[in-house]
Amino acid sequence: MNVTDRGSIPAGPQLRSYAAQFEVRSVPGAPQKMELRGYASVFENPYDMFDIFGPYTEIVRSGAFSKTLSERPDVAYLANHEGLTMARTASGSLTLEQDSTGLLTVAQVNTARQDVRDLVTAIEDGDVDQMSFAFRVTRQTWSPDWEQRDLNEVDINRGDVSAVNFGASPATNVGLARAFRSRKAADLHRMAVELRAGKALSAATMQTLSQVLDLIASADDAVDQAQPLLADLMGVPNPDADDDSANSAARAAAQLDLLRRQLELEARP
Repeated sequence: MNVTDRGSIPAGPQLRSYAAQFEVRSVPGAPQKMELRGYASVFENPYDMFDIFGPYTEIVRSGAFSKTLSERPDVAYLANHEGLTMARTASGSLTLEQDSTGLLTVAQVNTARQDVRDLVTAIEDGDVDQMSFAFRVTRQTWSPDWEQRDLNEVDINRGDVSAVNFGASPATNVGLARAFRSRKAADLHRMAVELRAGKALSAATMQTLSQVLDLIASADDAVDQAQPLLADLMGVPNPDADDDSANSAARAAAQLDLLRRQLELEARP
């Protein structure tokens, strides 16, 4: 692989986070409703990213949401990209608008719910002041030296906009954990069997591992543990690795088994 491989359109969902400048407003005539306003994406605002080839700059270009918004996407409003939907475009409780600044989100949330009250309180206290959005890339361009990536068009259908704890890093250890926890225990078991058997990895497994590799590339605490073994499995050059691929596969399979057991325990009543 070489740096020109950056030009491939990623298949899986991605996350990006920004300072939100939240506004919390009451809704006239609806005492249990609150309106949360904030920007889930900011245009023409460079930020740092990191992948297996090293650091690069990324920019969401003006108009990146034009096509997806014209198609009336189904988008949920969440906290930290998890939990029950608090508002949704399909129900009319969430509206998304693209303006000169970026993607403005306006969510009407019901404070009869405890999770909503907790989020509103955290925003009012200033403990949550960032937003993030989940998307798929549909059109991108790279600079000739592969040091800058422009996101020209994205798809947010069946994605989400979220109030998040931290938005300084577009992908963190939380994202890494979510990439695995979004899988069913049976899927993790299947992946572990593939790894132990030394078989050619299925397309589904490769897609998951590719997503996880992208996430850990910008999650500093996870790089040393996860990047070497995933790089070996996927055939990605990894100068820091000093064990063979069989050992990496065994360790990866063990980690998947551990995650599977955790999911099974959490699912018990």
